[in-house]
Amino acid sequence: MPNEFRTETESKKKGKSGWKYAVYILIVLVATGVSLGVSLWGDSFNQVVNAFKGAQWVYFAVILGLVAFSYCIEAMILLVFCRLYTRNYKFHQGLATSLIGQFYSNVTPGASGGQAMQVYTLKSQGIQVSNAASIMVMSFILYQTSLIIFDVVALAFEWNSVISINVNIEALGWHLPMWPLIIVGFLLNISVIFLLLSMSYSHRFHNFILHYVIGFLAKIRLVKDPDATRESLRVQVENFKIELKRLASNIPVLILQLIFYFIILMVRFSLPYFAAFTVNATGPMFDNGFSFQDMMRVSFLTSFHQMVTGLVPLPGSAGVSELFYALFFEGFFIGEGVLASSQIIWRTATFHILLLVCGFVAAFYRSRPKESIHYANRKTFVNLQLETYEERKRSADTLYETRSLSRKEIQRKMNEFPHFHSSEEDEEEQIRGKMKVSRVKALPQKKERKSKPTRKKDTASWEEWDI
Repeated sequence: MPNEFRTETESKKKGKSGWKYAVYILIVLVATGVSLGVSLWGDSFNQVVNAFKGAQWVYFAVILGLVAFSYCIEAMILLVFCRLYTRNYKFHQGLATSLIGQFYSNVTPGASGGQAMQVYTLKSQGIQVSNAASIMVMSFILYQTSLIIFDVVALAFEWNSVISINVNIEALGWHLPMWPLIIVGFLLNISVIFLLLSMSYSHRFHNFILHYVIGFLAKIRLVKDPDATRESLRVQVENFKIELKRLASNIPVLILQLIFYFIILMVRFSLPYFAAFTVNATGPMFDNGFSFQDMMRVSFLTSFHQMVTGLVPLPGSAGVSELFYALFFEGFFIGEGVLASSQIIWRTATFHILLLVCGFVAAFYRSRPKESIHYANRKTFVNLQLETYEERKRSADTLYETRSLSRKEIQRKMNEFPHFHSSEEDEEEQIRGKMKVSRVKALPQKKERKSKPTRKKDTASWEEWDI
């Protein structure tokens, strides 16, 4: 009876989680349909059709290639991390894990389900759950760090563009600036790392956030369960410290992964530029052909787009992404029907086609998660971190201490052999001195000679000695 009851309970939970995913996918479809209808309303439909008729579809192929390239780089990031734990991990496994994570990120609010499902996928591929959780936390730290750096550079170079972007509500005669939303989005991006870093290394700040800030938010009804919130935040802070220590123990890997993440951001943020080329956009950015400088300007604008859409936790930012695309690029992509048609091309390549491909992989990949996963969200990932905390802390401490001991051992060896610090001439002289001593010791013991060896013997070649 207990097993039958458990099976029945699990089947009910599966059914509920299936409905949740179905509802989120329906939200994505409805929001996409509404945004598409708004884009094609009135005369815009004929303009978009004409833009598509004269489109240069080779640029669309370039966009698809760049999207595929970015996920190959993401697969390389997972490959590098997994090779720290096993030599048997393959590139195609990393690619499948990346696509599965993207699918669940697109169909859950705030992209909350991707990391947990990637942990379960890595487990099915032979990676221990504790190691998989470490990989996801390290990936989050490096991605968030690279995103913050990219955002800072974007604000520094395109601040004038930020100020000029407005939301025009013609019926009311309002012209609302976009820069407050952009700043809030930027602060949201930077606050995650800043909060975890400050709470990790400041005991006072840690207690202030856990006791006073969360208590205040609970009083004004913004936090429903303050105890669970405190526990979740505490777990995330402790795991941040663990994985930061693990990253600090392997600087070459840290630098390599940061480079990979910068490449991903540059590629994905530049795609609207090629979408505008596809539909023959005009204006200062396009009249003289391809320009790396103009491509970076569009990339910076797309980073502002990401900051704002991140404030709305809809699955896949459906509807919101299309709306803000029109607002951000209205003054940059010039031409009849260019803005709407480039938005359709960009969104189709980066979301709709990708959603189908990732959904196919998530449904049919042979190493997809086998256990009964009812509904993966942020809480699921926090629970995974909590369950594997002790094991990951022990391994991170061991790795960090081993690296530290290795550096101390190298320093000790250098102190034992001063010739490591000497010039080449001094080093050669010391080696010759050791050769002389070694030769004298090699003489037969019965001949106790006090005289020095002859000059002829002293000038023997180095090949005669085992140095």
